[in-house]
Amino acid sequence: MTMGSEYPAVAGGLALLDALGESDKQKMGAALNRLLANNFLVKERDREAYMFLRRNREAAQAFFRFLQWEFILDDRHEVVYVQGPDSTIRRAFNRDETIWMLILRLIYQEKRETLLLSEFPITTLYEIRSKYDTFRLPWINMTTLDRLVRLCTRHQLLDTLDNDVRSDDCRFRLFHSWIYFINMDEVKALAERIERYRQREEGDLFNEVAEETPAD
Repeated sequence: MTMGSEYPAVAGGLALLDALGESDKQKMGAALNRLLANNFLVKERDREAYMFLRRNREAAQAFFRFLQWEFILDDRHEVVYVQGPDSTIRRAFNRDETIWMLILRLIYQEKRETLLLSEFPITTLYEIRSKYDTFRLPWINMTTLDRLVRLCTRHQLLDTLDNDVRSDDCRFRLFHSWIYFINMDEVKALAERIERYRQREEGDLFNEVAEETPAD
């Protein structure tokens, strides 16, 4: 659909933004800036901002449509997600970050299949490290681990349930924003590689993941 054909809807939505009171304009500005910076907003992490966007969905949607960004407010999973037209949400991630994200997305998918929708999958550092072993990937150092946990926390992909993120027993709660962060095609490809490399002794999965799974 072209921008011209959407103009009446966009104009109407922007008019709703302009009609907000000063306090609500500040709230809307804060919520929109957060989405522009981090792509996600999860109700479990920020209930007030999520509910505000839910009440003002049409206005927020018009703002992102004007920018030609995708805007999704997923009531079922209680996630707000936005993405620019060039699909560059993960473009700037390096190899360590990309591999870490793929591993966590696979763990999320495996665990959520046995849970109610209202529940969040929970994993531990030990489980994450075990996935690295399955892939025959070198484990990351502790400084990198700290950085990756902060990265996922900032994007509202997880939060930590224990203080020491370097402990094998540290628990991480995985939010449903993973559904939009990495799509199912990538998850299936990753699972296939795991099974393939379980059946052979040689091979370097690290290079295959780097070559076949670009970070958009």
